[in-house]
Amino acid sequence: MTDLDLRFADQFDAIAPYYDEVMSVVPYRRWVQYLRRLFKRYGWKPRHILDLATGTGTVALLLAEEGFRVTGVDIAPRMVEIAKRKARENGVGDRATFQVQDATMLDLPSDFDMVVSLFDSLNYIITTRGLKDAFFGVSRALQPGSGFIFDLNSEYALEHNLFTQDNLWDEHTDVKHIWTASYNKKTRIATVDMQFFLADGRTFREVHKERAHRHGDVIQFLRDAGFEVLDTFAGYTFLPPGRLSDRIFYVARKA
Repeated sequence: MTDLDLRFADQFDAIAPYYDEVMSVVPYRRWVQYLRRLFKRYGWKPRHILDLATGTGTVALLLAEEGFRVTGVDIAPRMVEIAKRKARENGVGDRATFQVQDATMLDLPSDFDMVVSLFDSLNYIITTRGLKDAFFGVSRALQPGSGFIFDLNSEYALEHNLFTQDNLWDEHTDVKHIWTASYNKKTRIATVDMQFFLADGRTFREVHKERAHRHGDVIQFLRDAGFEVLDTFAGYTFLPPGRLSDRIFYVARKA
């Protein structure tokens, strides 16, 4: 791994044991329902799905519960270990498997008929070269005619510091946080200083970085990697993205 890769993986090291609690407000089942609607819209009936940047595997496990065979990959070893444990505990270990892989250096068989990557995971790839490499890796892993669905935070979201937030008011969580975001227009990179406070008095800090990839670049990189771009949508809708869209979904098919 390069120094950049190690820093990327480290972004999800300390938070890993608490990630699911921090993300408990996220409507994962609605995400999966949206995926199912996209599958139906384009006539896809996937059998083996790659969940790219799977995190602790929540979406992968929901897909496995619906009968799909899913492989989840993530660069953060501690997140992958949690995903494996959850698969065993949920009784879907025969349909959901997990492994540590860098999205920019995928080494997978051409065995998939769908790749998904959700919740702005690909914004964490902060170089254009890395994003290109990720798309080529996805293309190699997909069978011809298969789908690739992913979302990205838009520049509007990162420029307006939508990551600046806290949950100090929430009495129902034992993991409190204060996140402070800043955006560099020149580099197009948002830096989020994340401070966490545990119920036992311990604290820790992580610094996350996301890049606002240009929409035109994303489209071109997909085409360069052998994809046909079918549609782009404002987050979780079937409406075209607008100037104020904070999340954009990309739907592509390997030609």
